[in-house]
Amino acid sequence: MKITAFYIAEQLHLRSLKEAYAGSVLSENPSELFYRVDEDKYLYAFDYGAVVFANMSDTDVSKNLALLQQYSERPLSEKLRDDFEIMHRADEQLSFNFGSLAVPRIDEEVVKIAMLNVAHSVALDFYSQRAHELLSEIQGITDKLETEGAIRISRSNMLRFIGRMLNSKNRIVENLFIFDSPDLAWEDEYLDRIHRGLARTFETQTRFKEIEYTFKVVEDNLSVFRELFLHRESSRLEWIIIALICIEVIDLIISKIF
Repeated sequence: MKITAFYIAEQLHLRSLKEAYAGSVLSENPSELFYRVDEDKYLYAFDYGAVVFANMSDTDVSKNLALLQQYSERPLSEKLRDDFEIMHRADEQLSFNFGSLAVPRIDEEVVKIAMLNVAHSVALDFYSQRAHELLSEIQGITDKLETEGAIRISRSNMLRFIGRMLNSKNRIVENLFIFDSPDLAWEDEYLDRIHRGLARTFETQTRFKEIEYTFKVVEDNLSVFRELFLHRESSRLEWIIIALICIEVIDLIISKIF
């Protein structure tokens, strides 16, 4: 069974999607919708912007992606994609490989756990990309600071950059729950083994810690930039005050003379 995950937008409006989508809802909560589209075809949509297809043809995937665009907020210009495969091998034990999972028993819940973990993986790809974009911008500023000895960035641009960083970090914090073990895994040892094995295969925790570290580096640099920026603003105000005092003194001298 082929599984394909996409990160298509920074948010999906699931309530509106549920009202319009014709599939059979197998499970739902405010943050996710799990559908059976056909006898052995599934769609899993998440409010943080990921959508996963199982056992669908490329044509069906394209049609569904076009539909989902209508319920996307801040869609990505280039969708991120992750592919995976589940293989049913009745006489063998669980086996985790790069890009595939071999299982002795495959059912709806196994498919759901696999789709959930592939969604985690593609979401981490997005957050990692965003973190490195911010880090690249920071490096550009630090390079200029090294060569020119000054930060040549306006107050508004500095505030916009801080806003982008904080928004990205807040979205990750809001979606921390996606990396918790799903309820299905708590209730079934077999599913728990699959979930834990897939989390190790996708290196979910390691990648998440790398993203956290990257944001920490960006935040530390921004703290330095804020201090330098505030110092520059303070110096400018001091010179303005000195200029005003000089004008006042000159005015006093002139008035005394004349």
